Amino acid sequence: MVGSHIDMARAAIEASLLLRHRSIAGNVGFRREIDHSRHVIAQSRELLKRLRQRQRDDNGPAWEDTDPVPISAFDADILRAVFRDLVSEANVPECQWRDLAKSLVHEFTGCELVETGLIEWLIHK
Repeated sequence: MVGSHIDMARAAIEASLLLRHRSIAGNVGFRREIDHSRHVIAQSRELLKRLRQRQRDDNGPAWEDTDPVPISAFDADILRAVFRDLVSEANVPECQWRDLAKSLVHEFTGCELVETGLIEWLIHK
């Protein structure tokens, strides 16, 4: 009878260690997948930047002044997060937020035309 209690305790300990190991391995796998996703996003941004530069080179400066560059909702969320990080880290006063948002969007898109609604959404508290 004592042996069965010891066996049950060992089985419970082994099961908890196995669960802990799987949990740690799951977290490591999740972090690896997130890092991979970030790497892929960075590569796609670099590709877009090169394509935009190539299109600017092919069409000349008129392209940049006439056609607004579409920004996806995902890109807009990223821009908003970056804007908030910049404001909080650099302690930018609220009177300069609009100019910071415009320059951020300009740097991201490479286009002088900036949608006013996007800027308002970026700086909205």
